Amino acid sequence: MPFINIKLLEGTLTDEEKEEVIRRVSEVVAEVRARPLPMEMVLPHTTCIIEEVPLGQWGIGGKVVPKSALSKKTE
Repeated sequence: MPFINIKLLEGTLTDEEKEEVIRRVSEVVAEVRARPLPMEMVLPHTTCIIEEVPLGQWGIGGKVVPKSALSKKTE
């Protein structure tokens, strides 16, 4: 059955937003996978994980983006 893995920067979403993302993404994937059957046949077996990547542990263009770069944009 479907396994969904979502990676986000740490602190990007609140717990409530994560719950909504998990619910909505799982529903869409289950609906597509189950066609032409009802999604309710696949949804109980659909796994969705959100992984938070710590700030400073990701990069763009081969360069690590420092924590300070993000804090300036979010202020």
